[in-house]
Amino acid sequence: MENTKVKGQWTMLWLSYLALVGCFLPYIGYSTQITQIMKDTSITYAQTGMLASATALVGGLTLPFVGVLVDKWGARNVILWGLLISAVGQILFAYMPSYATLVFSRALIGLGVGLLFVGPYTMAAQWFERSNGVGSAMGVMFTSDGIGTVFSLYLFSYVLTAVGWKNGSALGGIFLIVILIISFLVLKNPPHITDRQNSVKESGEKFNLKDYLKVIGDRNVIVASAFFIGEWGLYAVIAYWVPTILIEDAGWSEGLAGFLTSLYVLVGIVPSIILGLVSDKMGKRKPFIILAGLWMTLTVIILTIALANGSYGLVAFMMPLVGIGVYSGMPVALASAVESVGTKYVATANGFILGIGFLVGGFLYPYIMGYIKDATGAYTIGFIGIIVATFILNFAAGLVGRDPKKNENMKTTDDVVIQS
Repeated sequence: MENTKVKGQWTMLWLSYLALVGCFLPYIGYSTQITQIMKDTSITYAQTGMLASATALVGGLTLPFVGVLVDKWGARNVILWGLLISAVGQILFAYMPSYATLVFSRALIGLGVGLLFVGPYTMAAQWFERSNGVGSAMGVMFTSDGIGTVFSLYLFSYVLTAVGWKNGSALGGIFLIVILIISFLVLKNPPHITDRQNSVKESGEKFNLKDYLKVIGDRNVIVASAFFIGEWGLYAVIAYWVPTILIEDAGWSEGLAGFLTSLYVLVGIVPSIILGLVSDKMGKRKPFIILAGLWMTLTVIILTIALANGSYGLVAFMMPLVGIGVYSGMPVALASAVESVGTKYVATANGFILGIGFLVGGFLYPYIMGYIKDATGAYTIGFIGIIVATFILNFAAGLVGRDPKKNENMKTTDDVVIQS
């Protein structure tokens, strides 16, 4: 496929990036205040874990169908709705009077976050598909995890400390409304996608269950889904529970705990961009996925040993090393799946991969970790389980993937063939 630069593609990429960074605030921004929230609301560790799991559950149930919405509405409208719903949920979270209503607000945030995890990635892929730059675009987009986490866990922690978690959460909702206004005024779908959607409407062509099953049954989609279950579960545990560990057990401040935790994704920015670009140039994805999974497994083992021995300095040191493996593999795994199914099904594949990762990894991991903490008084057993899951999902599963054939790095928008 010929490399064709599309006018305005970088502007649209950075606007998509801004929306994606913004969604991390309602997703994990309250994590550094978990101890205070537990005191104010008298809830247990398991109930606290359920706040995170409620967001992941609704987001995970939403994500597999967001791709269909993107095909019907366009990525722009999905992003706008995601920002609006997330802002409303964030403001409601600030002033909910009971635990049940807190869970409701977190579930509403899950709906918004679900839309925002598919819309921006799809928008970026669609703007760069004609220039054979999907891997590079995904590499840039995945750095939003680092920037978003630093913003939400470190910078935003000072806002929450200064004005309290309730007023601070409301200010976070206002911030999302600002991003919504900017996106409404500037963000747009790429011309060739708009043309295709118009032609589909005219022809009456519809996406059916058979197409969906072919997409989610594709080998590389399965590999990417396994990788995202592992990485998203790991991210959820580190983002939600490690700050609490460093604050309660190590006695560190909220700001320091938030900053050190954010290094998990911040350090991943460089390999995410570089390996996305290198894999584009080489035309190979599978070796990068396998090596990333192996690195993740080994570093999580060391982190768990450090945690079991109370070596919190080593725990903090290992987090960014784990992140290097995670963010080396994520853009490559997603690009491999996108290439495998063809760009006509980008949104569908993205929705399923991110959805299953969010639903299984994002929902189960933090809740089970909180339950284990309540039952045993420690986190060690939970982290041992993560080691096993990481080995299976991020390393072993990668062995069954396949690289695209030469000149098939990206099927055309109208190509409906799906690799088996």
